[in-house]
Amino acid sequence: MSKPSFIQEHVPLAPFSTFKIGGPARYFFKAERVEELIAALAWAHKRKIQLFILGGGSNILIHDEGFKGLVIKIDFNEVRLEDEVLEVGAGVPVIPLARKLTKDGWRGLEWAGGLPGSFGGALRGNAGAYRYEIGEQTVSVTVLHKGKVEELSPELCAFVYRTSIFKTKRAGDIIIKMSLRLKKGDAREAWAQLQCWLDHRHSHQPDTPSAGCVFKNYLIEKEKEFDRIDIIKPVPQEYHEYKKIPAAWLVEQSGLKGLRVGEAEVSRKHASFITNTAEARAADVWELMRQIKQQVYNTFKVMLEEEVQLVGFESAPPVVR
Repeated sequence: MSKPSFIQEHVPLAPFSTFKIGGPARYFFKAERVEELIAALAWAHKRKIQLFILGGGSNILIHDEGFKGLVIKIDFNEVRLEDEVLEVGAGVPVIPLARKLTKDGWRGLEWAGGLPGSFGGALRGNAGAYRYEIGEQTVSVTVLHKGKVEELSPELCAFVYRTSIFKTKRAGDIIIKMSLRLKKGDAREAWAQLQCWLDHRHSHQPDTPSAGCVFKNYLIEKEKEFDRIDIIKPVPQEYHEYKKIPAAWLVEQSGLKGLRVGEAEVSRKHASFITNTAEARAADVWELMRQIKQQVYNTFKVMLEEEVQLVGFESAPPVVR
């Protein structure tokens, strides 16, 4: 089986990443039609070529040597709004559509007005902000599963904090599109809310290249876990209420703001961000992640879990217990 003509070779991946870091893809193509996607998958499967599905390029760190398999850039860009249900392709960028709909008075995506990446990537990771998550608005998800198009209910998607079934039991599925529930409301109120959250984001998050939050917030299952950490550093009461401790707080309280490896730096604005200050390498970021995880563990005996996806790496940064 010959390589489909639409598949390119040795394509640089850094321009597709919000981190602006990473080497080339051995093979690459933009999926705009399901038929081409199926053909590319069949070719890769026959040749036992590893796959990586690329959305909007946020929340990923690509290895300096790139990815030795096939990178599929999802470019399904359908958008349709009918009866308060938004049908949106997985490749549609979140920010411009969320802002346009909000400006037109549609409520439900105000929280996403500053969310980088695509709708497919957001759904896969159950992205959220300001106590909202995309899984809460999902009506249905259309995927390519083992060569066949299927539609899943939100219950089958198993949405929980920053993950879904598309990261676990159905990690091989490719999200094609989704339907989200919106509500018509007052346009001025909706836009004012979006602007409020954008102002908060701009004042608290860096504007230099990054992948977003590198680590997940630490979920608390038992109150005594707060008590243990309180002895080391007093935990703000609001974290008790939501039963989670922000990763940024743990990193900051471990004295790591401004820590650098090469051109990668722990943001001084938001300690859960690592920024590319100039021409950082993926190796710099990986090592900085390792140091952060180790120091947070040394300080709090808390094991941070990566939110950023590592592409082309053999393993996540280790911690010595």
